Amino acid sequence: MSTVAIVGAGRMGRRHIEMVRQLGLELVGVSDTQPASLALAASEQHVPESLLFPDGAAMLARTKPECVIVATTAASHCEYTCLAAQHGAKFILCEKPMAVSLAECDQMIRVCAEHDARLAINHQMRFMQQYIEPKRLLASPAFGGLSSVTVVAGNFGMGMNGTHYFEMFRYLTDESPSAVSAWFSDEFVPNPRGAQFVDRAGSVRLTTPSGKRFYLESSADQGHGIVAIYAARYGQIVVDELTLTLRYQARLEEHRQKPTTRYGEPWLAHSETIAGNVVDISRAVMAALIEGKDYPSGEDGRSAVSTLIAAYVSHESGNIRVDPRAADAFVTRVFPWA
Repeated sequence: MSTVAIVGAGRMGRRHIEMVRQLGLELVGVSDTQPASLALAASEQHVPESLLFPDGAAMLARTKPECVIVATTAASHCEYTCLAAQHGAKFILCEKPMAVSLAECDQMIRVCAEHDARLAINHQMRFMQQYIEPKRLLASPAFGGLSSVTVVAGNFGMGMNGTHYFEMFRYLTDESPSAVSAWFSDEFVPNPRGAQFVDRAGSVRLTTPSGKRFYLESSADQGHGIVAIYAARYGQIVVDELTLTLRYQARLEEHRQKPTTRYGEPWLAHSETIAGNVVDISRAVMAALIEGKDYPSGEDGRSAVSTLIAAYVSHESGNIRVDPRAADAFVTRVFPWA
């Protein structure tokens, strides 16, 4: 049985406690600098006082776990990921966004490689039915392949949630974006995790080398919902990610060869409810990490951060198209993401 320590006992950290137990792993420690968070871990998840630590570094040095979950805010992801590898952890699951700079992403990848530790970033999209099912449908003859994805959401933060959707688009297309354009909101809404954190709202457009497009509209004046629309040559898929409902329309087979201007040809319609439990999905990520099969890697996490930095560069440069590879010119720039 693998031993697990969790750094960070906030909302996601406490969910990870439940996930660890479901996998039959041995929890050897939970740390947080906030006494209130440790108290919630004790009361909500029944973590014994002997396993609660106010200092994450001290916990890692004392317990030397085989697995470490880093569920702190982004500014300390690099520190605890590297400490975990240096103390002998072989499996490290880090929350997103991966880090607050590309330099930190690179350090995390390098240190984990040096200590033979597998690093996963908790971008869960490849394990979520709300993305698995659209990818399956879009690849079928009934849809004819993905053309674009549009996500309209409340103000959920480009770092906190936007990076998830950058990874989702990469997963759906099997391509990294080659161009990023962004228009950030002028309004700054206080971050619920603390005044020291700033996570921009606004609009982002991504394009892949093959011409597939992604549009994210999550501006500061939007306060409800997450809806994803997948447009294909012969149909559309709409997923309401709050109610976990999926519906689609697709042209009947005998009308597929008509031009795209015939957008109202007779169609087949379908709707269904899809599964989506955060603990179950994180469990799938952890299981894949331990098995070493198809987990979201440190390189995948870095790609999402690189795309986000390209969005910052675009916004600050008059909304120009930016190749995410150009973000490497800003490798040491630190961002105030939570």
